Amino acid sequence: AMVAIVGMISQNGFLGTTGPSMWLPGAALPQRAFEKELGVTMPMRYWDPLGLASDGESEAFQRRRMAEIKNGRVAMWACMGYIVPEYYRFPGYLSPSQNLEFKDVPNGLAALSKVPGEGWAQIGIFIAFLELFALRQGEGRLPGDTVGCGKLGLPVFLVGGKSSPCDPVANERSLNAEINNGRLAMVAIVGMISQNGFLGTTGPSMWLPGV
Repeated sequence: AMVAIVGMISQNGFLGTTGPSMWLPGAALPQRAFEKELGVTMPMRYWDPLGLASDGESEAFQRRRMAEIKNGRVAMWACMGYIVPEYYRFPGYLSPSQNLEFKDVPNGLAALSKVPGEGWAQIGIFIAFLELFALRQGEGRLPGDTVGCGKLGLPVFLVGGKSSPCDPVANERSLNAEINNGRLAMVAIVGMISQNGFLGTTGPSMWLPGV
């Protein structure tokens, strides 16, 4: 009850809600411009506490949705990047000229100072290539529907292919899942980086307290 009343007072103070919308998000809210869009799912339903989309501007909403999906995808990869190296490393050398093997690079934030500058430059160039060519937003497609990747993100651009537009009706469940997983991953990676920075932990103790 103490936690609940603090939450209610905070929500009332910041958002002005007092009725059923406090515990049933969206229950007592008026119809909004983008309530039927993908990503409007339980338990939060339509979530726009700052009212960024209250003007009903479709172009601005689509731009924000593209950014949300892209950031969510990056965050999901980032979470995997924290977890996988704890259990598996590529064999061989990251930098033969510096006699630096993959196993010598620490996990987490400590890797920033270990990877050579040339390595970061290669990563930057590869990201720019994906942004400008392989994973560019398709004209007239759903936000996040890139021309270089097909269903389940298969990189058809590697074989010179081009994906067909996504069907929002047939793929509604998986599209909502991607948006929600991306949202969770964005929260998760912020938590991982914060815990790594403040406490120095990177291994199983990050997701299994007490290990």
